[in-house]
Amino acid sequence: MWAGGEISGAKWRRVGTLKGEYQYALDEKGRVVIPPKVRHVLGDQVVATRGFETCIAVYSPPEWLRVEEGVRNLKAAADQQTVLRYLLASAVDLEVDRQGRIMLPPYLREHAQVKRDVYVIGLGNRLEIWSRPLWRAYLNKAGKSAPKLVEDIPELRI
Repeated sequence: MWAGGEISGAKWRRVGTLKGEYQYALDEKGRVVIPPKVRHVLGDQVVATRGFETCIAVYSPPEWLRVEEGVRNLKAAADQQTVLRYLLASAVDLEVDRQGRIMLPPYLREHAQVKRDVYVIGLGNRLEIWSRPLWRAYLNKAGKSAPKLVEDIPELRI
């Protein structure tokens, strides 16, 4: 969905994307804040599951339905069933409270090695929640390989 702005004579503005990098700390109950700048995209309920890296993936309900439908349409091949089990077995519906927080279940915190300090990362269609040390390590590694990756992916147009 696009509105406002201008690019090549056409007005544009992407409405409803999740982007940015935000630092937070879990409270004593295991709750984390959904960044106010992206909260309107997610709404009052989210779906959280294991991320494919050592993180927690957080989706809006409509985006989760799209992901779940794609996963359910996988063939019965063993590797595809692994993806199905990995995502769906850990998926949980979470309410966003009045302060904009979600309660992260212990098994997801354990998967992501989240103890207290976290980064909440916007990736367009989802958020990821990373432990602060793991996110910093990831960025360090990615920073070293990103220039070569950009050269190898001309479609990025960066």
